[in-house]
Amino acid sequence: MKIEAAKILVFIISFFTYLQSFAQTIDLEKQNEKFENDIDIIVEELKFMYDTDQAIREYTLFKTYDKAVTDSIENLTQEKVQEYILSKNFKSDSLVKRINEKYILPIDELNIKRIIELTKIYGFPSKSRIEKKYKGNLDEEFNPYILIVHAPKKYWDELKVLIKKELDNKRLSRCEYGHILWHLNGRKNIQDMLDNGFKLVTKEDGQQTIKAVDCE
Repeated sequence: MKIEAAKILVFIISFFTYLQSFAQTIDLEKQNEKFENDIDIIVEELKFMYDTDQAIREYTLFKTYDKAVTDSIENLTQEKVQEYILSKNFKSDSLVKRINEKYILPIDELNIKRIIELTKIYGFPSKSRIEKKYKGNLDEEFNPYILIVHAPKKYWDELKVLIKKELDNKRLSRCEYGHILWHLNGRKNIQDMLDNGFKLVTKEDGQQTIKAVDCE
């Protein structure tokens, strides 16, 4: 009798595991279908969030929202860029603090809350995933993962669970996952990247740099 009861228990567990797996597959398919159908409005909103995120941070460096100016500065040598930034230093430390507390951090919080909402509806809208469905043009620098990188610290643990799930669901590349994880762990250990598609490369001058090599 004990053996029969054990067999029945194993069958029940296997059956419910199958049902759970089947339900998850259906949910993923629905999310993917919604993502493809709504791709234009998803990208439109992400571009707004991304551009806002970048513009306000660039202003704290260059003291202008003029993209033509900021792009021209960024095309200079690193030394010239640093010279320009130093020449534009804020005179008031209290203003810098106010910009961060009253503008940047609230925008970061709004953005990450919306990213979490979008992920629950569509799955994480990673750049690699967008590029497979979006027919329009994307700026080379555009990447929604920046919005996660700038998430307030109180969201980090929740985001770690979220991005691991999205990696398992193949909505993030290994390299995207590793780079985001490195940020969410406080940028303390590059092992997060080395375990996820990156490797250390030694340049001709002997300096080491980290490079994405296996992102699939």
